[in-house]
Amino acid sequence: MRKKVCIIENDEEIKQIVTYILELEGYEVVGARYDSAALVRLKADLILLDEWVNKREGHMLCREIKAIEALQPVPVIIFSTAPDIADIAKNCNADGFVHKPFDLDTLIAVVRSFLPLTAVA
Repeated sequence: MRKKVCIIENDEEIKQIVTYILELEGYEVVGARYDSAALVRLKADLILLDEWVNKREGHMLCREIKAIEALQPVPVIIFSTAPDIADIAKNCNADGFVHKPFDLDTLIAVVRSFLPLTAVA
């Protein structure tokens, strides 16, 4: 069974590019708006979360995600243009981060570090 990556990102072009690349890598990719009940139902194996989502700070959403028992084991990767994204990710208990603009190989490597290709059918 393919591993599922959920993308929470306002920029449609970035969402499309990331979706395309990760699907080529063998992952199932779904886009979502932040809604805790919907995220639980999605049963994603990893969440890619933009630092700015619908006029809300992604790190606050990350804290909310990490407070939901059913989502606690799901890795959350924050991606942003913020120069201090590493500190932001650490302070909200994100499992990792990717700095925008990102190199596609870096993004793939970060996703693979949580969802190895050997786990993808």
